[in-house]
Amino acid sequence: MPQHRFMSNRKMLLGEDSNALVFLFAVNMLIFTIINFIKIVYYLTDAPIDQFQHQIVEWFSMPASFVGVWHKPWTLLTHFFSQYSFWQLASSMLWLWCFGYIFQDLSGNKHIIPVYIYAGIVGAIAFLGTASFIASAASPVQPLLGAGAGVMGIAVATTVLAPQYRLFPLVNGGFPIWIVTIVFVALDLSSAANQIPILVAHIVAALVGFVYIKQLQNGVNLGSWMVRFYNWANNILAPKNTRIVKADTRGFDSTETKLNAILDKMNLVGYENLTEQEKAFLKSVHQE
Repeated sequence: MPQHRFMSNRKMLLGEDSNALVFLFAVNMLIFTIINFIKIVYYLTDAPIDQFQHQIVEWFSMPASFVGVWHKPWTLLTHFFSQYSFWQLASSMLWLWCFGYIFQDLSGNKHIIPVYIYAGIVGAIAFLGTASFIASAASPVQPLLGAGAGVMGIAVATTVLAPQYRLFPLVNGGFPIWIVTIVFVALDLSSAANQIPILVAHIVAALVGFVYIKQLQNGVNLGSWMVRFYNWANNILAPKNTRIVKADTRGFDSTETKLNAILDKMNLVGYENLTEQEKAFLKSVHQE
């Protein structure tokens, strides 16, 4: 029985709490808005556009050298949440939604942000290594900016998780997601073909998405520490009367909680490895 038939019962809504995909959208669009609002201020004050590029855009961009990152370490994180060009933002967010929505639907909220961050950071390190190797005074490498590596990691992770997931199933049975992934990868890599460090960064980011899902399927959750850190920070910052309190809820799980637990297990081991009781429970929920 195809697993995505069950997954469709728990679609994430735009306004739902803990919607990690919407969080990624919000951060990217917020930083884009901030950068371009400051750009308007520069225009109104007749400040040179080169000054805006140097003082603002480069503050978010990751330098193409380890020395530069040493002086601006925050850019290792800010660069893959930052967009400067509208078309860069539109393209990145379109593909992020295309793959991220499916990935979140299949795996829940706890993996999309870790994959995005891992792909962005590891891709940035690959970018730095390649840029340091090929850089020269005649052809300096431009700073890195944009969500491309993170989106690439999520695209590959989604495809590895469910390679036979079919889009538009009502149109001749639909077509598998790996076809869309091939189109995306071809477009992405071709656009970076003349920028070798970015090309290498995106290839490495794709490998990160592949490795993350393979480890998850083997029972190793590489993003668990991020979730624990988030819960710890959220508990510390929350008001005392709303802090998360651990409690023994065994025997009181709701139908939705039990369904989500079985779906998570099915993502890792497959439908055929569920117990007969779990299969019967899924069937009864699906029929409702």
